[in-house]
Amino acid sequence: MNYVGVILGPSVSYDEDNNELKIITENYKDTEAFRGKDEFKDPKYIKEKIILNSINVLLKRGINGLYVFASDPKLRARLLPS
Repeated sequence: MNYVGVILGPSVSYDEDNNELKIITENYKDTEAFRGKDEFKDPKYIKEKIILNSINVLLKRGINGLYVFASDPKLRARLLPS
């Protein structure tokens, strides 16, 4: 793929106090990605890793460029150049 467009949906937010991404697993709509993950000791941690891994893969797909849109206003403001 030459260019990739990635939408960071409502499951990805920005924590201004800690200056870090905040993953809200309850807002992630791909329930098939979580199938069988509730049996682990810390399923929330596993689900966060799945979401972050999928974002990581998508962001690396573009050869010539990447377009990113964040649905969270705080994250969108943080991603914009200052």
